[in-house]
Amino acid sequence: MAAVVVVIAGLLHAWRNTNVLTADRLCGDLVSAEKVDAVLPGAGRLDAEGDGLDEDDLTDTGCRVEKSSVVLGSGESGLSVRLWGVRGYDPLAFESEPYPPGASYFTGEVTGGVDAYKAWVMLPEKCWTDRPVVAEFSINEPAADRTAFAALATDTARTIAARSKCGDLPEKPGTLISARSDAARPVSEGQVCGLDGLTLAGQVPAGTKVLEEGQQAPADVWSCKLTLDDETSGFVRGDGFMKYTATRDPLLIDALRKFPGTAERTAPDGRKAEEVDRGVGFILPCADGGPLYLAVDSGQQYLEASKRHADLPKRDTYAAPFMKAAARTFGCDAPATG
Repeated sequence: MAAVVVVIAGLLHAWRNTNVLTADRLCGDLVSAEKVDAVLPGAGRLDAEGDGLDEDDLTDTGCRVEKSSVVLGSGESGLSVRLWGVRGYDPLAFESEPYPPGASYFTGEVTGGVDAYKAWVMLPEKCWTDRPVVAEFSINEPAADRTAFAALATDTARTIAARSKCGDLPEKPGTLISARSDAARPVSEGQVCGLDGLTLAGQVPAGTKVLEEGQQAPADVWSCKLTLDDETSGFVRGDGFMKYTATRDPLLIDALRKFPGTAERTAPDGRKAEEVDRGVGFILPCADGGPLYLAVDSGQQYLEASKRHADLPKRDTYAAPFMKAAARTFGCDAPATG
């Protein structure tokens, strides 16, 4: 009898603290249990809530996976999955603050991004509703492996697209485009954010050290945040001074063009371009290759500095130098006119 009790206790322990008898796929077969287990830290059993794909409205699809264990100190971690309709520029900002200069992006057959707590993949254009549709993945503990997180996101998006019969995606993402380093670094005058010719001379409070963080330029998806190394802290410092974005990814460009507020205007560098959502950014035509999307936004540090320094340039002043330098660095010469 004692032996039977021990066996039952052992089986119960294995069931509660491992994935013995867990289905291979969760959330209506959308999510790979193996890939979730590789992303969520620690050991434990996976349990899911959610019915899977909503075929009547993709953006009503969502589920939650939790990893838990009765082992002392093991804690609990969770993954949320949802589909949502976005403005074309939403994924680039990870729908969160502060700006994600530490994010990693992947492009090519599948377009997406990943940071410590969030990943996203844009579904093929045939899957879009009245807006571009993105599969978003959020976790409450830092991902154990970003490459594994990107693979989980891609595999799930691939399953969704196949089930919806709206496109084909690969099993794995392309190479992740990561930030240049894990820590902010001082800017190089004339090469701010690695952009040829970009300077901050006369554009920041005198004597203030400026730090930069983001991807190496050029890249198909790129971002950079400037931070003033001053007395600000918390959210204000985290939001930074100026935030730059660029992409040549065709699917993201199509998503930006999908937004109703996109219209033909004159870009800050003088060329005819498509203005996205009344000035969020511009899609520039290039003499060679596909178009280039560029955007610049000010952070809370700029607002604080402008209150204390009356001579600080207006926000619009920062757009033209950035776009001129970025267009040069990304190889986007203006097309010939006439």
